[in-house]
Amino acid sequence: MTPRRAPLAATEESFRLLVESVQDYAIFMLDPEGHIVTWNAGAERIKGYRPEEILGQHFSRFYPPEAAARGDPTSHLAVAVRDGRVEHEGFRVRKDGSHFWANVVITALRDDDGRLVGFTKVTRDLTERKQAADDLTRAHAELEAFSYSVSHDLRAPLRAISGYAQALIEDHGPSLNAEGQRMLHVVRDSATRMGELIDGLLAFSRLGRQALKRTPLDITSIVQGVVEELRIAERGRAPEVVIGTLPDTTGDATLVRQVFANLLGNAFKFSAQREAARVEVGAGEDQGEAVYFVRDRVRPLARRGIRRDRDRPGPRAPHHSTARRPHLGQQRAQRRRDVLLHAAARPRVTRAP
Repeated sequence: MTPRRAPLAATEESFRLLVESVQDYAIFMLDPEGHIVTWNAGAERIKGYRPEEILGQHFSRFYPPEAAARGDPTSHLAVAVRDGRVEHEGFRVRKDGSHFWANVVITALRDDDGRLVGFTKVTRDLTERKQAADDLTRAHAELEAFSYSVSHDLRAPLRAISGYAQALIEDHGPSLNAEGQRMLHVVRDSATRMGELIDGLLAFSRLGRQALKRTPLDITSIVQGVVEELRIAERGRAPEVVIGTLPDTTGDATLVRQVFANLLGNAFKFSAQREAARVEVGAGEDQGEAVYFVRDRVRPLARRGIRRDRDRPGPRAPHHSTARRPHLGQQRAQRRRDVLLHAAARPRVTRAP
């Protein structure tokens, strides 16, 4: 061996030892016809064959019978010859007959004259990742089916409420005083809004697979509607609410409304037992984005996109019983998801000309 050849031979030997010792990848070579000529430790671990059992065999034995009958092994080699490499995911077969989900890369090897001398084949066992993805897909499908079932059960009584309220308005509205007519409209509009909320929750369950529906939003009207509903529900215990200038923006109307409903609902609950309680809703601008906040003196909250800011230090509100705070944990979880989700929509301030 010449002096110049010795370092190169040592490097080649080191590389061979490195490849043979890899445990997480099956790395081996094929001759131009697809017969196995090398075998590493990862191939033995993943596929189950010892070198003396598999060397010289055709690599098509790793394919399921139906894939081999379709000619997939030959097709994959042909694509590698044509394009230089081919990558594929699918089931492969171990020595014991069990199947695993594999990512396979086959690369054509050529000499200095461009003649095909063989292929390298690298296989990863992705069975766990495939199982996790399948489980997630099933969970999404089950959640969507459950959501549709629940929404159907909820829509029927809502239609009845809305329909009877509308009938009362049309048939008996003139005989009612102004307050009675207003309350009937509130009942009808609340039923309609509940239907929209159900539709929004259904959309929320599918958000992993579809984009948010962005439309121009009148934030002032949204907040005023939420506040009016909360005042009716609190029956005279509502705090003073100051609504500042809220610029219009764009975003998903149902989700944005739900965010304000949760933030303001908690502000009302925590402020209900305080004298001269005050809740403020305002907005600012941060790098071209609308930043809305709900501020009270009880419980600060901050999130990107929609923020609830800390006011001056003050005494905490007295602890409310669970009767005054129904489903609060569920509301917080929903609020966190809504805020973080809508932050991805990056609502921006819309300036009037």
